[in-house]
Amino acid sequence: MTRRILAGLLVLTAALSAGCDSGDDGPSCSYSNPTTLTDSAWPKFRHDVQNTGLIDGVTVAPSGEARWIFPPLTEVRKGPFASSPVLNGNGTDDTPTTRVYIGSTDGQFYALNVADGSADPSFVVQTALPITSTGLVGVRKGEEAVFVGIGLGQVYGVNSAAENLADGFPSNLVGYVASSVNLSPVDGTFYTGSLVGEITGLCPNGFARFVFGTLPVQSSPAVGPDGTMYIGSDDRQLRAINPIGPILWSFSASAPIFSSPVAEVVNGTTIALYVADRGGFVFKVDANGVPVPGFDFANQNGGPVGPIASSPALANGRLYVGSDDGRLYAIDATSGKIVWSFRTGAPIASSPAVATGTNGPVVVVGSNDGNVYALRDEGSAATTLMTFEVGMPVRSSPAIGDDGTIYVGADDGRVYAIQ
Repeated sequence: MTRRILAGLLVLTAALSAGCDSGDDGPSCSYSNPTTLTDSAWPKFRHDVQNTGLIDGVTVAPSGEARWIFPPLTEVRKGPFASSPVLNGNGTDDTPTTRVYIGSTDGQFYALNVADGSADPSFVVQTALPITSTGLVGVRKGEEAVFVGIGLGQVYGVNSAAENLADGFPSNLVGYVASSVNLSPVDGTFYTGSLVGEITGLCPNGFARFVFGTLPVQSSPAVGPDGTMYIGSDDRQLRAINPIGPILWSFSASAPIFSSPVAEVVNGTTIALYVADRGGFVFKVDANGVPVPGFDFANQNGGPVGPIASSPALANGRLYVGSDDGRLYAIDATSGKIVWSFRTGAPIASSPAVATGTNGPVVVVGSNDGNVYALRDEGSAATTLMTFEVGMPVRSSPAIGDDGTIYVGADDGRVYAIQ
């Protein structure tokens, strides 16, 4: 029987036509007051719309001590944290970082005080199903706005007081939303996917712009400077999708894609996409979906590694990615050759964060062995700067603050600020 990918004839809403502004009295797509990504140290999953996982110019030199733990060890833990923390503000006097936002499998999306980790009791976003999607912090109409997918098949858009934004939020999708929301820098379109196999574009006011049918989507989209969205799915396809919906191209990986792609951008143009799959392969394709000559991960390294769910980070010509075989790999982004690897005691589902400060590239990643690691890339090997023991799997992906503080959730139902 034909697979559901052939159901990919687009289901475009009426909002797609005539620039989406219908002019009638019914709900319509609007591009007035689009959201922009906030100028924060870590405003979304994988840091930026390209999903690089890189914060430049920040020094991470952790002592391995917790600045705070939420909730404190003396209090009852929350549900396991599989989603990742994001930060508001940019650390300046004008817009200081004041909050860490993170969702939990207990169904609550928390706003934590960055200074002491206390939860803001006035910020209440409570749902009936787990939240494993990572939030995105933006600016809408000059005010802070936070967007997150939830298990009930919705994308929430709320202000800093947890009040629903006007118009189409929460935006109703179909199926559990595990994919994290991304944002077009061109017109404010939101992109995400769901576990029933829908890739969706939402207008800035929350109404559907397009819906595309595929197999379940666990990958989170990357977005190029021109607004093109790149996303993987369980049908093994990495797709490039035009801002208004039509597929530009598809690239076939070897296995389902849980990992999120990363877009390499030079001088404002996307020149390559990197993606890893559950077959243990890493691929590099150009902006037309054609494999880039010279990048041959499998043949360079004697075959694939363990299955990959971790999303690659891209920094200074290297990819960093974790695997179910328990290793973090540093890969040459030109050839695909493994430069070094670091073994942990269990699979790595966490996606690494990279900081390039005064002490060189530092890679931070969690492992299912119950530890958070900070590694300095020394060129041909890695030096361990920190092993922070949590004691339960760390599937959450770290965020790094402008002062070098590491924020991460864990399966023990707590969030850690590590300095």
